[in-house]
Amino acid sequence: MRKRNCVVTLRFTKEEFDNLSKKVRKTNFSREAFIRNVLNECAIKEAPPAEYYELIRELRRVGSNLNQILKLANAKGLLDVPKLRKDLEQIRTTEQMLYDAFYVGD
Repeated sequence: MRKRNCVVTLRFTKEEFDNLSKKVRKTNFSREAFIRNVLNECAIKEAPPAEYYELIRELRRVGSNLNQILKLANAKGLLDVPKLRKDLEQIRTTEQMLYDAFYVGD
């Protein structure tokens, strides 16, 4: 059985419908999910740009490489480990900021 079985028909002017459609296109929601989220006072954020996921992947790759370099540097005492650890933490902070900026929770 369906979870949502109550139907509501709404009528909009052309301008209202265009405004709603424009706002819905900026998210990853369907029109119905968008309206339910607005009614439930959920935070609605715009969908991330197409490059977002590629950028996150690249940040993680760089962070992983830096972490491997840190392990080697620590073992051989060749590099400024505290500075590299600080840089790694900055990468993780940037990744978290990107995630927070675009994540839309259910």
